[in-house]
Amino acid sequence: MKKLLFIMFVFMALAGITSAQKAELLGSWLMTKAEVNGEVQTPYFVTEFKEDGRFFVMGMDAGTWEFNTTENSIIMKSELDKDFNGEEKVLKLSKKELLVDKNGAKLLYRKIDAPAIEKENEHSGLFGMWEFTDEPYAGVITLLTFSAPDEFTMIQKEEGSVARLSGTWIFDQEEALLFMIGLRGEDILHGENKVIRIHDDAMELESNGKLFKAKRKAKSAQKIERLSFTEADFYTEEGDYKYYEDEEKLPWRDFGEMKMGLLNIKQLVYNYATLINGTDAFENKTLTADVQASLEEEGFSVDNIFIGYDRYNLPEDAAFPENTEYYKPLYPLMVDIFRVVGNEQITTPAGTFDCTVVEAIADSGARMKMWMISDKLGVYAKVIVDDPDDSFGYYFVYELKEIK
Repeated sequence: MKKLLFIMFVFMALAGITSAQKAELLGSWLMTKAEVNGEVQTPYFVTEFKEDGRFFVMGMDAGTWEFNTTENSIIMKSELDKDFNGEEKVLKLSKKELLVDKNGAKLLYRKIDAPAIEKENEHSGLFGMWEFTDEPYAGVITLLTFSAPDEFTMIQKEEGSVARLSGTWIFDQEEALLFMIGLRGEDILHGENKVIRIHDDAMELESNGKLFKAKRKAKSAQKIERLSFTEADFYTEEGDYKYYEDEEKLPWRDFGEMKMGLLNIKQLVYNYATLINGTDAFENKTLTADVQASLEEEGFSVDNIFIGYDRYNLPEDAAFPENTEYYKPLYPLMVDIFRVVGNEQITTPAGTFDCTVVEAIADSGARMKMWMISDKLGVYAKVIVDDPDDSFGYYFVYELKEIK
């Protein structure tokens, strides 16, 4: 009888151990290393074991799992990817670490404690945008934004292209590590990064033996005012244009007056700000519009720099277009679909101006908002160009810096 009681006690104890092991498996695990045929890989993806017997990989429902108490192994069946199928023998299991053997491959997982991660991320000093120059190679600017509680966005911009990556980040203060989850193996900062230094305005990380330096990018002072009107707003249901009479409301209607007002102006200097897609950061450069007006000449001209470049910094194989059609109502802009929406006083680096505010649709279909300086004929204080297209959209702001 005593022997039977002892056997029952041992069985119950073992059952308790295996039940505790199953309970420890519940939750999210980050795979940090895989040893396959002597080769070490760093996949860095998250597997979550649910209590209802489902498991998720990187947020996607991948299949079912169960814990085999006899074999001390995890049995996984996946409808998502056959590579997830099979048995994983548990070699080590603790509150922080899981090591399994799957067909001879050793897989190492790190337990993810969401509340603790959120707390450590909050005190990491990483929130905000960081700029890496010439990374991952010369000519590329990488902008990395850390958001609460654990999301990041990586924008990589070079001449003619922009790439956007995103994922999850984890900061481990005790080990001075930053984990970047969701990047590909060839992406910079993929996986585990050693934190060398985080300061108010500078950061240094070591990844795969290479040192990466970044500067904190200050939040742009440029306000983002997305334009919500559409071309349909300018027409009646019958297709008739509604704003023919608005031309009479414009401050610049007399071409002779415009020329006289431009006689003492040689150049108009603008700051040209381009919103980097996927961020609230801008790239800035200066554009200069030449003005030509004289009493001897009948006409006059103002360079239309609201095309994104000026005659001094031309794109390759481009010629700067002449702009002599001063009879156009919004000259130097060549826009025909517009309406006057009111008056506003605005301040730019060039000063404070009383303006007539106009909304318009460009030939490209982009939306435009313009501030025409009411007493400086032919001079715009500010112009916004907004194309909200998800794939090829853009957002530009031109702001008057100086009148020469």
